[in-house]
Amino acid sequence: MIIDTHIHVWSYPALVNARDHIKSTKDLVSFRSRCPDLYDRTLTEEPIDNSDQLISDMDKFGIDRGFVQARPGSVTNDQVALSVERHPDRLFGLMRIGHDQEAAYEYMEDPTPVRESAADEIAHCIEDLGMIGLGEIFIRAMTAEVDPEKIARDLVSMMDAVNHYKVPVQFPTAWSQFPGGLFYGHPVWADEVAARYPEVPIILTKMGRSLITYFEPCMAVGMRNENVYFDVVGTNADHLRQALDLLGSERIMFGSDWSATWSCVREPAPLYTMRLKVLEDANCTSEERENILWRNAARLFKLHDLTK
Repeated sequence: MIIDTHIHVWSYPALVNARDHIKSTKDLVSFRSRCPDLYDRTLTEEPIDNSDQLISDMDKFGIDRGFVQARPGSVTNDQVALSVERHPDRLFGLMRIGHDQEAAYEYMEDPTPVRESAADEIAHCIEDLGMIGLGEIFIRAMTAEVDPEKIARDLVSMMDAVNHYKVPVQFPTAWSQFPGGLFYGHPVWADEVAARYPEVPIILTKMGRSLITYFEPCMAVGMRNENVYFDVVGTNADHLRQALDLLGSERIMFGSDWSATWSCVREPAPLYTMRLKVLEDANCTSEERENILWRNAARLFKLHDLTK
């Protein structure tokens, strides 16, 4: 079994022919600057559901289940829930907060309104929409602070709600192709949050994205906090092997970062082929593979039917 814990659903009409512009990771990262007219259209167009394309790719590459969340921009948690409703045997929903700012050209100078509404949105997504955790929370959308203790204080409303429901939350590391916020991709600040909420599973997505500058603090935060987990999005085999040897395979999960744009990547190989090859190149044992590919996700997100 394979569970993809990191998928972004919904798209925009501007991206229907994105494959004409994106073939490699480099193409994707530079898409905003190379194709500004198309990118700007995604900030104003009405989003469209692309979950059928996702299911087609999952079938093609042998992915059994997927955790889906909104892509950056105007996609709502309610829209993500519609994708899950259309494919209830394959998809589970994760909520996002403040992700509309991530795709725009600037963040709110004072994100207080976003923080104040977080608890109600979390309650709605879990109790009404049946979502099983929080997807990537881009920290600059929640705070303008740079001191770890002040960041942790600004996240109290959101984290108290997460702690109440005992669901996992994802924080991205390293770079993003979207504007702004690179400072918060360095995960040292997450150490303070993890220490204050030891019962909340905190997933540092992308594990530093193959960059030593970000990978090493990921490992430091993971060593200090047993409630910190990782996914393999964008990491390399050497970093995965180091993480396995240092932390064990019980704290790492499979993820692809599938989206309307990432799904276009096919050089040097299709997205799912690249992500799965990292496990092969890291010489994972059968137990390590099983833990990473599905067992950890099923346990952490309490998918009891899959763990029997």
